[in-house]
Amino acid sequence: MSMQNNKTKRLQRQSGLGWFGMVFLSLMVHMSYVEANELSITELNFSSLAGNKVQIQLGLDGKAVAPKIFQTDNPARIALDFTGIKSKLDKKMYPVNQGAAGVVYVVGTEDRTRVVINLTENVPYETKLEGNNVFIVLKPVNVEQVNEGPVQSQSKEVDSRISSLLPEQTIKGIDFRRGPKGEGRLLLQLSSPNTVVDVQERGGKVVLNFLNTKLPADLIKSFDVSDFATPVQKIDAQKRGAGVSIAVSTVDGNYDYSSYQSDGLLTVDFIPLTNAEKEALLKEKFPYIGNKLSLNFQDIEVRSVLQILADFTELNIIAADTVGGTVSLRLNDVPWDQALDLILKSKGLAKRQTGNVVLVAPSAEIIKIEREELAAQKVVEQLEPLKTEYIQINYAKAEEFQTILMSRGQGQGVSGNNGANGNENRDRLNDDDFRLISNRGTVIVDSRTNTLIVRDTAKQLEEVRKLIQLLDVPVRQVLIEARIVVAGTTFAQQLGVKFGIGQKDLDIGGGKSFGFTGTSVETSENSAILADLGTALAASGPGALAMTLARGADYVLNLEIDANQQDGDTELLSNPRVMTTDRVQASIQQGVQIPYQTSSQDGPVTELVDAVLSLDVTPQITPSGSVIMELNITKDSPGLTVNTGLGSAIAIDTRSINTTVQVEDGETVVLGGIYESEDTESSNSIPWFADLPGIGWLFTNKSPSSSKRELLIFVTPKIVKNTLSAR
Repeated sequence: MSMQNNKTKRLQRQSGLGWFGMVFLSLMVHMSYVEANELSITELNFSSLAGNKVQIQLGLDGKAVAPKIFQTDNPARIALDFTGIKSKLDKKMYPVNQGAAGVVYVVGTEDRTRVVINLTENVPYETKLEGNNVFIVLKPVNVEQVNEGPVQSQSKEVDSRISSLLPEQTIKGIDFRRGPKGEGRLLLQLSSPNTVVDVQERGGKVVLNFLNTKLPADLIKSFDVSDFATPVQKIDAQKRGAGVSIAVSTVDGNYDYSSYQSDGLLTVDFIPLTNAEKEALLKEKFPYIGNKLSLNFQDIEVRSVLQILADFTELNIIAADTVGGTVSLRLNDVPWDQALDLILKSKGLAKRQTGNVVLVAPSAEIIKIEREELAAQKVVEQLEPLKTEYIQINYAKAEEFQTILMSRGQGQGVSGNNGANGNENRDRLNDDDFRLISNRGTVIVDSRTNTLIVRDTAKQLEEVRKLIQLLDVPVRQVLIEARIVVAGTTFAQQLGVKFGIGQKDLDIGGGKSFGFTGTSVETSENSAILADLGTALAASGPGALAMTLARGADYVLNLEIDANQQDGDTELLSNPRVMTTDRVQASIQQGVQIPYQTSSQDGPVTELVDAVLSLDVTPQITPSGSVIMELNITKDSPGLTVNTGLGSAIAIDTRSINTTVQVEDGETVVLGGIYESEDTESSNSIPWFADLPGIGWLFTNKSPSSSKRELLIFVTPKIVKNTLSAR
């Protein structure tokens, strides 16, 4: 019995070993089968074909499969992705240097192999599969075929159809000038004011296309205008079928152009721009500045598209775990950053870029990350140690900066009303959010040394320093000089003839206005501009003077006033002067106080009334260098003695003006309009004989007289230049 049991156990042990051997053999066969079915790239060859074509051959160790192909324009590349295929090539770089092909790179990963063909220019290509080989054939660009292709022929046919519907036109002249700001100005004289023109910017040139237009033979040529020192370098005018094409070549791309047509003149201005201005203009028109690429995929994973963009933009893209799904896209010559934005928007994703690292995640996750970082920053601010800094204020008062730093902005007025709504608004907008220092910071002023003692975090102290550096600057000063003159009417006319006017189309009262007809010649800064103004002033009548004298004429004006004062034609009442800083009111006055007696319950009371000359002015210096002045000029003086119920009193003659004017630095504005006229008649006669009837008039002499005088106020602002050096 025991022998039979041992035999049975021996048979079971042998059968178990046999089963294990069969399983092991089947596994080995399966592994060899899988390994035999895993494809690899084993060879890469290239050759030249007829017609300047270049063929690149990729050999596999099994039946070839079609790769995923995409092309980029800048840089020019063709990329082939072989999914699930490994590379067994000896090298990763193969210089071709034939035709448009440069260098071929082969890069393999665990799940795919990418073959990148660098091109010298974008060329058409085709791919085909034959057995175990994948062929890529690069075709040359046929220039004649591109220029005379079906699209070009179709465009010419459309132009000819449109031209047949338009009247015949002619370009009579081509001129080029330089503008006052260095802009290039192309002037085209047209036979018709309604000439149809199409202006386009192509290939760094501005092209003007005229339909059904003739161009004289002497104008069909190239104009070199580089000597004008404008953005324009050359102008090429040539016939184009039934029309005319004028191409304007520029020095570089830093320009902007505009065109407008008036009557029979078409003007195209080319305005020079700096690099920063050009970049800002391009960003405003089209904010995407990435290199252009072309993508064509059907149902490709979003993560794979992000990987492709990362490979060709040298950006590090991190995709969150929640990024998924597929997308079908066909993009031709699209900037990569625009393509990325379109893909993210279509899938409800957002990005956050820091340096050359881009995080891609759903929009809700990005917002959550931003909020968490903001909350963490607030916690850090609460725990950050405070530092103390002493800041010297040089030109302003330290108390003013303390007010600015401690100001809560509009937070104090957010409450609305005293009810619940006001408390809700106050909670939503914290007053501390409007302060320029943190809620832990303090600002103390040392008035003796004009120093700020600021205690706050290092970040806020840096902001405070930037603010003080920007605002603590010397304020420009203005010297305002006024001349108050009572003059005859001929004096105003002489001023217009001798000194001229600084602006055109002045309103001279009565709804009338006039411009300049005389020739202006300026020989130096202090010389006067001659203008035909005297006739216009005489025709406008008295009391209607408002003009600006030329810069530097105030010196000669003093001589003119003195000369006329000696002749009795003018009287200089006063010449006040005051200096103040920008946007700060200044006042100056001089005069007497006249006693004036009034009655009251306690009896007669004597009061003092001011009769003074005063000048109140608030200047404002504009960025262009002119000065806006709020003027209040008063000239009071004792007048005639009059009898009142309480006795005699002195009347006060008052002359004043309150206005706002804008004048260039150093020019003199003339304000007038207070006109006085006095007509008198004196009679001399011989006693007794003048009373004889019929003949008494022979012994009488009557001499009428008339005097006309006008109050003129001359105001001259001068910006004080900081040219004095410390000694």
